[in-house]
Amino acid sequence: MGDFQKHFELAKEKFKATITAYHNKQSTVVGDLGTKVVEQLIEADAARKGEHFGDHQSRHEYSDKHFPAEISKAMRKIWFAYGDLGYSGINGKRSKAVIDNLKIIIEFFKKRFEAKIYEENT
Repeated sequence: MGDFQKHFELAKEKFKATITAYHNKQSTVVGDLGTKVVEQLIEADAARKGEHFGDHQSRHEYSDKHFPAEISKAMRKIWFAYGDLGYSGINGKRSKAVIDNLKIIIEFFKKRFEAKIYEENT
């Protein structure tokens, strides 16, 4: 799937589901989906250049090379939280950190793609 629009739509859908999971206090789901949102946004950006990645390491490298340091840092915080939430389960602070970092990332891509990713009231 190297198509920008497909990755972009998947990112939007997964972000909406992540917000819902957060409101439902489903911390492990927030970790899982937050990671998927980041992956889809990276894939969407890469697809605009005809690139596609099949592994996490390539996405990390692409992020470090093509995005500002603050965005790559926010992405890494989500990736690290994913592991913590997957093992320790219920952790409201950690899932809030995922949401907070996702909002930073979403705002960046909203400007980069010149497209709305979510409703402002989330």
